[in-house]
Amino acid sequence: MSTRADRYTQLQKVPDIFSDFLTDLTPHPITRDVTRYRNEQSIKQSIKNLILTNYNERPFQPNIGSRIESLLFEPVSYLTASSLQSEIQTVIRNFEPRVRLNTVTVYEKPDDNAYEVTVDFYIGNNSQPTSVNLTLERTR
Repeated sequence: MSTRADRYTQLQKVPDIFSDFLTDLTPHPITRDVTRYRNEQSIKQSIKNLILTNYNERPFQPNIGSRIESLLFEPVSYLTASSLQSEIQTVIRNFEPRVRLNTVTVYEKPDDNAYEVTVDFYIGNNSQPTSVNLTLERTR
C-alpha cells in the first residue's frame, strides 16, 4: 500500500522527454546497462557533438556538420572568433530543433591558441536559459 508521501514523490518526478546514450557507452555501475543522458544533459551533449562534427563525418548524413575544425587552424584573432560564432549559430539553428538559440559568445585565448565558447539557449517553452561552455582548440 502506498502512502501519501510516495504518491507525492511519484508526481514530482520529471519524465524523460529527451535521452541519449553517453558517447563512450559506459555501463551503469549497478544495473550494468548503458548509461544515458536525460533531458537538459542530453541536449547539451547534442550541441557539443554538433559543434565538433565536420561535414561528411557522419555516415549517411553528409550535410550535418560545420567548418569549425578548419577555422581552428587559422590565427587566433577577433575575425576568426567572429567566423566561429557564425558557424556555431548556423549549425545549431539548422540541426538542433529542440532549442531556441539565445546567444553565442566566443572569446579568443591567444596564449593557449584556443577559443572559449559559451552557448546560451532555451529548451522548448522553458523560460530558464541553459548554457553550454566548451574550449575549442586544434588537435594535431
